[in-house]
Order: sequence, then structure tokens, then C-alpha cells
Amino acid sequence: MTTIVSDDAVRSGDPRIEGTRITVVDLKRRVIDAGESAHVVAGEYDVPVADVFHALAYYYDHRERFREREREAATARRDGERRTRELLERSEEEAGKRAD
Repeated sequence: MTTIVSDDAVRSGDPRIEGTRITVVDLKRRVIDAGESAHVVAGEYDVPVADVFHALAYYYDHRERFREREREAATARRDGERRTRELLERSEEEAGKRAD
């Protein structure tokens, strides 16, 4: 069975199946969240189905850590969206002042 590894240089350090770029979260999103068959997902990623189940077990063993990372990512996304809106609003205001 393959090991779950983390390396900051690969996929931002997200836990993944050793020797691949397939993260635990990739598999969790497809099998748990989307309800896809683990067997089909394994075939599409060309990994043994046992590795998919091992990664899902890893997810459940470290669920709170994954949830915290998801919360942090959601917060960062919202902050980025807010900053983008503010920049666009300022840009529109400046364009309006130049037009006057």
C-alpha cells in the first residue's frame, strides 16, 4: 500500500498519494462529496483502489485538520474577493472622476 506524504514543493504541501500529485482532498471531493465510485476514480487516476481507500481513511483520521484547512481557504477566498471588489470600485470611481 502506498504512503500518504506531504511536500511543500508539490501541490502546496497537501497530503497526497506518494509518487503522484493526487491529493487526499482530490479523492475526498470526488468520492465523499460527489459520491463517485472509488473504483471508477481509481481507474481514472490510474492508481490501485486500495490507495484510494487508504487516502480516504487518512482523511477520516485527520478530518479536523482538513476541515480547518478548508475554513482557512474559504476565509482567504472571501478576503481575496472583497479586495478585488474594493479595487474594482476604486478603479470605477477614479474613471468616473477622470470623465468629469
